Parts: sequence; C-alpha cells; structure tokens
Amino acid sequence: MKDSNNNPEDKVIDIDSKNIEKKLLKIVPRIVIGLFVLVVLINSIYILDSKENGVVLRFGKIATIVTDAGPHFKVPLVDQVKKVNVKNIYNMEYGYRTQSGGNETSEAVYVDQPEEATVIVDGANNNASIALIDVIIKYKVSNPEEFLFNVDDIEGTLRLALEDTIRTSMQSLTLDQAKTEKESINAAVKPLLQRKMTEYGAGIQIEQVLTQNVQFLPSVETAFQQKENANQYKNGKIEDAERYENTIIPKAKGEATQLVEQANAYAAQTVAEANAAVAQFNALYTEYKNNPQILKEKYYIEAMTAFFKNNTIIVDTTQDGDLYKFYNFSDNNLVKEQISSAPNN
Repeated sequence: MKDSNNNPEDKVIDIDSKNIEKKLLKIVPRIVIGLFVLVVLINSIYILDSKENGVVLRFGKIATIVTDAGPHFKVPLVDQVKKVNVKNIYNMEYGYRTQSGGNETSEAVYVDQPEEATVIVDGANNNASIALIDVIIKYKVSNPEEFLFNVDDIEGTLRLALEDTIRTSMQSLTLDQAKTEKESINAAVKPLLQRKMTEYGAGIQIEQVLTQNVQFLPSVETAFQQKENANQYKNGKIEDAERYENTIIPKAKGEATQLVEQANAYAAQTVAEANAAVAQFNALYTEYKNNPQILKEKYYIEAMTAFFKNNTIIVDTTQDGDLYKFYNFSDNNLVKEQISSAPNN
C-alpha cells in the first residue's frame, strides 16, 4: 500500500492551486481599480438635451450654469448636476382640479375648490357679489438657479400669489365684465402675477392666464340671465331696424335717382322742342319778311280749308273747289304757286 502523500498527481494539483491564488491576488485588485475608474469616468460625464439647463454644484455651492446641449464634464465626487427643463410649459389649475382626464369613451372629471375660487366682484360699488372663478396658469422656468433654490414650493407660492392677484383685480370689475370679459380678466391678472413672482425670485415666467369660467350665486345668476335676455331682445330689435334701414334707404335713393333722371329727360325734351319751335319761327319770320302778303294769304287759306272741311255748310264748287275765286287776283295761278311753296308751321 502506497502513502498518498507520495502521489505525484497530488503534488501537481497543490502547485497549480497556489499559482492560481497568486494570480488572483494580482488580478482582482486591478479589476477593482479598473471598475472604480470606469465608474468614476461614467459619473464624470453628463448629457443635456436641448430643453435642459444644468446647474453645477461644487461642494454644495453653485459653480456654473450650463445651457448648451450635449455631453459635459464634471469633477467626480465633487460636482453635482441638477437638470432643469426650461422649455416645458407647466399648467397650474386654480379653483378646480382635474380628477381624471377624458378619452374617447368618457369625459374628464373635475372637482371644484370653492375655498380657492371664491372672489368678490364689483367690490368698489354697493353692488358687490360673490363669484366663483376657475383659472389655468401656464408658466415655464426662466431662471434655473432661482427656481431651484429661492422658493421651496413653486406651485404653492404661485397659488397664493394668484389668489391675492385675482381677488384684487376682480373687485374693480362689474358683474357684466366679470361674466363676459374673460380677456380683460386675463390681461389684468397676468402682469400683476408676474410682478409678484419676480419679487419672490421664483425664477418662472408667466406665459398665459386663461380664465375658464366665472359663476355667480344662483340668485345673482338668475338676475344676470334676465338682464342678458333683455339685452339680446334689445339687440335683436336694433338689428331689425338696421336691416329695415339698409333696405328702405337704398330703395328711396333708387326712386329719387329715377325721378331725377325722368326730370332731366323731360327737361331735355322740352328744351329740344322749344329750340325746334324757335328755329321754325325764325324760318317763318324770315319768309314773312320776304313775302308778307303771300304768307298771310297762305295761312288764311289753310284756316278756311280747315274750317270748311268739317262744316255742313255747302260751298259752290263749280270751279273744282277753287277757293281762290273769292279773291280778286289778277293771276290766280301765280298766287297758288307762291302760297304752296311757302313753309309750313
């Protein structure tokens, strides 16, 4: 029987194990150091997208603010980077909250916040009333440093500032303005709210103030609706009157134009007839001056002819109805020719 300690294979295995242990003792620290270096390198690089700014803190204090998109370096274990989205538009609801958003099968569900929405309208007069107002504020980050460190609760601070601003602005509005002029409310609230947030150093910019709804108490709402109905009735009557005016006036103008045109045409015709009569008279007068006796005889003969034409008196026509026989002319044929050639009237 052989002693196991003298087995050459066992001795080889022991030698190999020792070599492996020695190698591991050399390799493991290197691996650990390499991993540590890799982790440090990874943590020393940060990336900003186009919407972000990076606020770099060094030992807890602001070192710099990075605005360029892309990869950037920070000192490992010393620098800390806080990323702030400066392009995103944030919404804050005031006077209500959205409990669930709507979709194709269901509508959105909202919950009123009456303690927040209650304001006094027309407080400057003796007609003050309580109203409920719903507003959406749209804002974005304008100063990352102020946004991160000056105000702990941005929306809480914004909500308080908005509450004060709205209640101040609404007191100067009448009931009609509060109910119908939402743009006026928005225009009044926005600059005041921005001024307050700037004073607080909140680092935000107010993009929009959107008044969603203004409601009165039931009794006030009823009175307001009655007034609205009366105004609509009045406006309807005014529109009817304007339509009638727009119809009757053009018609009257058209008739007046037609009468003027007819008068002008009649005047032109009368003047033309008068001019023709004058021309005829002038021609007749010229002929009269040249042959007065012949012209007299012509008109006399024409008058006698017209008289006897429609008369029952019988006239002697033995000389072919020659009326010139009643005149003592030396040459009746010459007189006939001259009278016939005289101009007619």
